[in-house]
Amino acid sequence: MVGPILVVDDDNFFRQLASDMLTRKGYTVVPAESATVALDMVAQSSFDLIITDLVMPGMDGFGLVSKLRERDPDQEVILVTQRTDVKGSAMALSAGVAVVLCKPVDETDLLLATERAMERAQLRRERSQLQSENLEFSRYQNLHQRCLELLSQPDLEWLQERVAAELASVCDAQSAALWIADDRGHLVLRAYRGLLDKQFLAERMSPEGPLGNRLREGMPWIARDERSPVLYVPFVTSGEIMGLAQLSDPLEGDFRSEHVRYAKILGDSAAVGVKNGRRMLALQRLGLRDRDTAAYNLSYFTDYASKEIYKARRYGRTFSLLTFSIDNLGMVKARLGAADAKRAVRGIIKALSKIVRDSDVIAKASDQEFYLLLPETDFFGAVMFVRRAIAAVREEPDAQEVEARLPLALVGGASTFPKDGEDFDDLVHRCRRRMDERRSSLQRKLMLDTLPFWDEVELLLGNASSPKLPVEDNAEPSRRGKVSDVLFDELQAEIARELIRDPGSRGLLYVGGPEIRADLPIALGLERAPTDLTSRVYLLGRRMDLESHPALTPVFLEGDERMGRHEFLLWMSESASYALIQRRGLGATWGFHSSDTAVVDGLITSLQAEYDLQPY
Repeated sequence: MVGPILVVDDDNFFRQLASDMLTRKGYTVVPAESATVALDMVAQSSFDLIITDLVMPGMDGFGLVSKLRERDPDQEVILVTQRTDVKGSAMALSAGVAVVLCKPVDETDLLLATERAMERAQLRRERSQLQSENLEFSRYQNLHQRCLELLSQPDLEWLQERVAAELASVCDAQSAALWIADDRGHLVLRAYRGLLDKQFLAERMSPEGPLGNRLREGMPWIARDERSPVLYVPFVTSGEIMGLAQLSDPLEGDFRSEHVRYAKILGDSAAVGVKNGRRMLALQRLGLRDRDTAAYNLSYFTDYASKEIYKARRYGRTFSLLTFSIDNLGMVKARLGAADAKRAVRGIIKALSKIVRDSDVIAKASDQEFYLLLPETDFFGAVMFVRRAIAAVREEPDAQEVEARLPLALVGGASTFPKDGEDFDDLVHRCRRRMDERRSSLQRKLMLDTLPFWDEVELLLGNASSPKLPVEDNAEPSRRGKVSDVLFDELQAEIARELIRDPGSRGLLYVGGPEIRADLPIALGLERAPTDLTSRVYLLGRRMDLESHPALTPVFLEGDERMGRHEFLLWMSESASYALIQRRGLGATWGFHSSDTAVVDGLITSLQAEYDLQPY
């Protein structure tokens, strides 16, 4: 394909003459009367050849050639002049002009010079096209090699990290986020990199409605906002949504059409890779389960925990490790037989399996000990899970059948990354320490689990003639006796200050007494509580003088005389557990207070059961 020729001369006669000569040979000619006009034309379109006069008003031919060379060093130029000393001169050669024709121009010379110049331009164009094709081929070859790597790697964790990195690379994006579909079809954030702030990324998305329809189309799309364009890449295979990638902060300020093409190719391979990875993971899990209980073996669990630790460090996440032990399993086996011992273990695993999420993992560490890993669960959530687990075991038929003849001594402990340690051994050690604390706890020593709330209160409070509470070195301190009249109010005020200091920390607080008053220290302290306060605070009483409060939930218990004789404060959070129960009389106030987590948790559990309060 022959491109146009630009003829530049301030002499209209020569422009017309040259145009006629070249047009007769089939060339397309565009005239320009000055160097300035010629530069404007070159800025708007390209020319295979520029024929220019040397002497022109304003910018001369050498000046024009210099400007043309700045734009394109390979631009073909023929210089035309009436001066015979220019041809072959040092000035012409330094300007890069190899062909100089003298006026009057001979038609044969002009056509021959033009033909040779156009041939050189055509050769350069073909070479450039070939280089572009080779470069594009190389890019596609490299892209397909990356796709093959995604398809050949069965490790889902590795795949998620790699897909985000590869998409960012091929699309010249500085930031990438990746959501992968879980077992229920929800898109869960699995990887992110670059300039993104995690707090602005959705942890979970439902692929329903307009988003789901867009994803099922399987085509990447670009969304534009005030900050930066965003390229979304769906992962779809056989009509099944496997994931979604978000690419942003392109290096060149925008995404080009080739980026969309590359993202489509890589996204399709990623979808198949994710599906294969999930199948492989399912097969691995089938082969790594205990035959009797279907819990995973310890080898798989420790490997899974190592990966979870890596992700938690990489993305600043948290997770919790739980351990459960049937302390009297040996006694169950000796008294009831091996079959009932297996039934008890099976019942416990069944109970735990019913309350875990898809992402949670249960493992059998030994005949009597089990591990649970709860991704993205803080310590408060882990403690709540231990409570739910114990309750679930009591409702499981297999466990009930055994407990009807011999109660199961099931104890659980929890630890959280990175609060309690940054490696698996540290977390297990912390769990076992907390299990030991529960074994030594008053909750177990006094067998409080079976008592209703107010019976538990009376037993713990006792009176001046009651026996001393059992004390063990491993247990958190618990005391009863005379307490300061102002302790109840001071504790409320201090907890209110703590909630204001850290509104994002989860916790549960029950404050009970004869009256729910607006002037209670907890009510006054939380009057200006931030809207993001995550702890739940409940006030319980027989009479109420509190119309509404932004941070408190009143629970009105008019007919319960016991509320008129007692005051209590039950506080459990990520960092603390505390209980205060007191009975005011004619003399000094008599109270019980404890930082024993098992006792506090037990009191809260029985209180919720007593008044049918919603668990956290």
